[in-house]
Amino acid sequence: MALNLYLVRHGRTEYNAAGRLQGWSDAPLTPEGREAAVILGRGLREVVRFDAAFCSTSPRAVTTARLILDAGGQPDLPVQQLADLREYSFGSFEGEKITAVHEKVMAHRGLPDVATWLAQYRHAGHNLLAETVSAIDPQGQAETEAAFVARLRQGMAELAAQSPVDGKVLLVSHGMSITAILKSIDPASTLYQSVPNVSVTRLDYENGVWRVLGVGDTSLTGNGIKGVL
Repeated sequence: MALNLYLVRHGRTEYNAAGRLQGWSDAPLTPEGREAAVILGRGLREVVRFDAAFCSTSPRAVTTARLILDAGGQPDLPVQQLADLREYSFGSFEGEKITAVHEKVMAHRGLPDVATWLAQYRHAGHNLLAETVSAIDPQGQAETEAAFVARLRQGMAELAAQSPVDGKVLLVSHGMSITAILKSIDPASTLYQSVPNVSVTRLDYENGVWRVLGVGDTSLTGNGIKGVL
């Protein structure tokens, strides 16, 4: 049997609502974000009982995981925090308006408008946003795509090692991180665009291989708004 992973993006935060980059910085969940996590927990309670739970070390992911488990009737299940499953680090751009950063990236790449840039980014063969942000960050703090993907792979390997072989496992992570994880497993599984907050992406792991079963399911929460990253 395979390990079954329920990969959830954290609940909507104040930075999400304001259209600002988060990355390694953090913002609290909005009331709607907390409510959606509770609704998801109640919905998952009807279909799965988790054997283990993980999240990144970002408070928004920790809070979301705890809300899901509490509402799902598993308040005593510990949540293991894995730093390698944090969001992409935007370096000195963190906290800036997302639209402003897209405009800077567009200009750097010599494109005529943001719409053209977003279309190019969504359908690219690798993460053009991470590539460009790391190149133009004036303080040189933003992650390269290679560093970002390498640490996510390490985080997923650590999760697999710490999980029951045939267990059902919850992981709460982040928009760009989930996209990068999916792309590293199956490049055709998704575009470069974050899944909705509190959506469920299903993976399984068997004989050292991850497989994508479903991406960005919002049927338990009704939240179908995708992230702009």
